[in-house]
Amino acid sequence: MRKRLVIAGAGSFGREVWQWSKHIAQKNKCWDSVVFINDIDTTEKIIESQINCPIISNIDDYLPLENDVVICAIGSPEGKLNIVKRLKKKNVTFTNIIHPTAIIGSGVRLGLGIVLCPYAVVSVNAQLGDHVAVNICSTIGHDSKIGEGTIISAHCDITGFCEIDDGVFLGSGARLLPNSKIGTFATVGAGCVVLKEVEPYKTVAGIPARYI
Repeated sequence: MRKRLVIAGAGSFGREVWQWSKHIAQKNKCWDSVVFINDIDTTEKIIESQINCPIISNIDDYLPLENDVVICAIGSPEGKLNIVKRLKKKNVTFTNIIHPTAIIGSGVRLGLGIVLCPYAVVSVNAQLGDHVAVNICSTIGHDSKIGEGTIISAHCDITGFCEIDDGVFLGSGARLLPNSKIGTFATVGAGCVVLKEVEPYKTVAGIPARYI
């Protein structure tokens, strides 16, 4: 039985995830139709984007079908993990969206609900927890560990042996030197260079990274 892909989140990142899902060859995906669920009515923006994909309900009113697979496409870690928690209560089946241009090295371990956007690279023996998103042209170095719900924006460079805890947000072009550690729900600003460590729930910016 063919499945239906349900994208939780019809905002900016949700529309991107819809696009990347269209790039996956039919033989490599288990679904043959796609729908959105979203708490805010973004139908007008969907139409403007020329996306032929309906919003069928909000998150709480969504009733999973037996053949549904779900991906959470929310651009903030806190918002994403909140929606994931609500969806888990419905016993949904999560899937991964892996763009065909993404590169996955030997020994990599991927959780559920992963999004790897075009030209993302996950190097050897890296580990990604559930519901991690890696945006366009970002790289995760060898032996690095990425926690659940983390958002890695475009053109980020996470070098070898880095440890990123749950719910972290990395802005576009952020750089992490080898063995860097990023605490739970920390934010690393766009273009920031982390030399060693960022404490949980803190925000850093600049080169080198400084707390703000």
